[in-house]
Amino acid sequence: MLKPLTRFFIGLIAIPVFHLILNKVVRVQEIDEELEKDLEQWFRGSLLLLAATANMEAALFGWVPMSLQGTEGWILMGFRIMLAIGVIEAMPDQELFSIIHPGPPQLKLSKEYGIIREIKEQWRAILKGVICQHINRSSPVFAILSAIAIDTVGWVCYGMAITQYLIIGLVTSRDRALDVLSEFDRKVTMRRRELIEEFDLDQEEVDEADRKRCEEIEQEKVESKKTQTDASKASA
Repeated sequence: MLKPLTRFFIGLIAIPVFHLILNKVVRVQEIDEELEKDLEQWFRGSLLLLAATANMEAALFGWVPMSLQGTEGWILMGFRIMLAIGVIEAMPDQELFSIIHPGPPQLKLSKEYGIIREIKEQWRAILKGVICQHINRSSPVFAILSAIAIDTVGWVCYGMAITQYLIIGLVTSRDRALDVLSEFDRKVTMRRRELIEEFDLDQEEVDEADRKRCEEIEQEKVESKKTQTDASKASA
């Protein structure tokens, strides 16, 4: 109950403040609709994560005597971590970022071609992949650590988290994601053809297997809908 209420009230404050900064301070006349939405989500998430930090709790409730900070301290830490997890889920374009920047390319490491030669040719892609993978994986860690650590460490973790989430939102484009998905589908189709040729499969057998798989998926959907209907009737 606490996490939804906190997110609601922070959202009420964050959205008007964001538009005020955008219109009065930054004075941006025209901004892409997708970018504005991402920045709005990031700004709201940043304020929400700030409210979840241990440093903010210490600043607001530092006057509470240590004698009263017993088991309640661990409970409050649990609430802060839950709030930080909510921020992680609300930050924009994380799934798209992981699709567009999946990590370093897979190296063949062939002795015939030369391992050192392959690394020299792809070192930029390897470095970029490692950095993107680090940003994608470490951002949630920094967000959770900011809800636990105090003093300088806590502020550094908070700054790293919101900075990396801002980078994720800025470098991710839905159009680019669609291009990546199209390329992924093309590669899957090519790989499918290679497997058919490699195992000398008959096209009729492949079509029959596809048809059976489609029937299984449809059957699973029907059973899932039936289960949901029965559950709703039982609850009523």
